[in-house]
Amino acid sequence: MEQRPLGNSGISVSAIGLGTWAHGATRETWGHVDDNESIATIQAAVDAGVTLIDTAPIYGLGHSETIVGRALTGRRERVVLATKCGLLFPQGNELPRRCLRGASVLEQCDASLRRLRTDVIDLYQMHWPDPQTPILETMEALMTLREQGKVRAIGVSNFSCEQIAAAREYGPIAALQPPLSMLHRRAVEDLLPFCVEHRIGVIAYSPLAKGLLTGKFDATTTFDGIRARDPDYLGERFQRHLRTLDRLRPIAERYHRTLGQLAIQWCLAQPGVTAAIVGAKRVSQLEENTGGAGWTITEEDLALIGRILDEDPP
Repeated sequence: MEQRPLGNSGISVSAIGLGTWAHGATRETWGHVDDNESIATIQAAVDAGVTLIDTAPIYGLGHSETIVGRALTGRRERVVLATKCGLLFPQGNELPRRCLRGASVLEQCDASLRRLRTDVIDLYQMHWPDPQTPILETMEALMTLREQGKVRAIGVSNFSCEQIAAAREYGPIAALQPPLSMLHRRAVEDLLPFCVEHRIGVIAYSPLAKGLLTGKFDATTTFDGIRARDPDYLGERFQRHLRTLDRLRPIAERYHRTLGQLAIQWCLAQPGVTAAIVGAKRVSQLEENTGGAGWTITEEDLALIGRILDEDPP
């Protein structure tokens, strides 16, 4: 697996990272997930050369981190372990509350270290901006964690250019994790050029648009869980996406690749992108996803893909 430098952090990561949101899933989000199968998938990823493992406390209210910690026993030194802070566990039916208060960040980090069974988090990311907390307070806590050796590098997720710039006033930001896929290309317009200019690594998430870009769904498919609430999977928008996939399929076939692999490689081909985070609940899905790296799309075909996507606006 190709390894790429993560901004100016001194850390290198595999072009494809394993996302573990589903490994902490409930039936209401990603359906049934077997812990033993999750552990086998994480271990197979490491053995296949995937060095970036990404998780977060909010995934399954700590369960994903716990599973990752168990899976990496004996393999910890072979990976770049990334997790997040800033979303508190909800009480009852409430939504997770954003909190990047300094004291909370310190507590959240210690809890993640325990669940992950490690002494250090390689990339510690602010999951979402917290408009109620001054970024100076958050960055001071994160810099303290770095000085204590509990965190190697600091990252952000779902931040705007302005929010990244504000954070950089108080310490180095190694990486941004934004949504990016063929169906959601907004990051290409501003975030990617900003990160290139400031030598910030980009770890794109949801490159398969929750599985839509795998091409495994059709007009008769019904959805539950998280997809049932996603506008991309509803009504005419979903039907339009299916027509777009039909136009992209011959391009994938020219490379003897699947639609999903084409979507992942498209993401990796965007200037500034360091890695793509792709989820996998099973080893078979992992094997499919890793086929998205190790090859390239020609400039001519990238331009063709762009024209096709321009006719399917979000």
